Parts: sequence; structure tokens; C-alpha cells
Amino acid sequence: MLPTFKRIFAVSALVAVSLAGAAGSFAQDFLSANDLKPAKITVPTEFEGFRILAKSDKDVTVEAIDPVRTAADGEVFNVRIKLNGSGAADYRAIGFTAKEKAKIVVYLNSSSKTDARVLKLTGSGGAVIAELSAPPDDGVKAGIATFEIPVAGDYLIFSAGSGINVYQILIE
Repeated sequence: MLPTFKRIFAVSALVAVSLAGAAGSFAQDFLSANDLKPAKITVPTEFEGFRILAKSDKDVTVEAIDPVRTAADGEVFNVRIKLNGSGAADYRAIGFTAKEKAKIVVYLNSSSKTDARVLKLTGSGGAVIAELSAPPDDGVKAGIATFEIPVAGDYLIFSAGSGINVYQILIE
């Protein structure tokens, strides 16, 4: 029989592993601009497992916004990630890893007040998986775009042309 201290430690470790496993089955991975500090990003930067890809001449901006944007599901955003123009595999893009087939929800707007913009989702090889619309920014509402990720892997989202503002990305 183990001494009391070792038994307590072993039971505590077993409970922690069990809780982590249970939490993992219900967990979502997400990146919320609301959790980021305003900044001009000029090099690839990681936040909570998401990668914001930028270069000195193709930067991404994180900035506070007023008025706030509210999505149809009630999510409220007071910070945005400005992609600042067209993106590619190594700049003005946000990368993430899906651990399995998943639904991706992106809260976003075009940086234009009048024109919708195209958000691309690509796989690690560069193949376009989906193209969705980023609605014009009316100064009040945040749009919502959803994608289905077919398999586990690395993915990127970026604008096909001109700026898009991203408020949050959920991997469900």
C-alpha cells in the first residue's frame, strides 16, 4: 500500500486527467479579438494556438472599435483584427489547426461600408476549400460566416481582395 501522501497525489492526478479528458470532449478552440491588445503586427505571431501571419510591408492591425459590433447571436465585439488588404499563405492571414472534422465560425465584416468582400479558407497545400462573404461594415452588426472543415489539418483564412475585419474564430 502507498503512503498517504503518495495515495493523495495519485488520486489527485487521476481526477485531473479525468477532468481534462471530459473538458476536452466539450471544448472549443477560439480566437477572440476582444482578448487581444491593440498592436501593429509585422511578423508571424501566435495567440492561443492561432497564428496571425504578417510581414513588415503586409501588416495586420489589432485595434479597439467604437461603436461595438454585435452579431445576430448576441456576441459583442469591441476589438477587431484588421487584415489590411488581400492575403496569402504567408501574410495578412490567420492560421489554425483543426484536430478533426469541425465547424468553423468566423465573426467578420468587410472593411468597406458598401462592399462585401470574399473570405477564403485554404488547406495547408493552398487549395481553396471555401469562399464566403464578409458583409459590409454598417458600424453596428458583425457578420457570421461558417465553414465545414473536412479533416484534421492546418488551415488559413484571408481576404481574396481588400480588407476584412475579423472579430472571432471558433472551431467547434
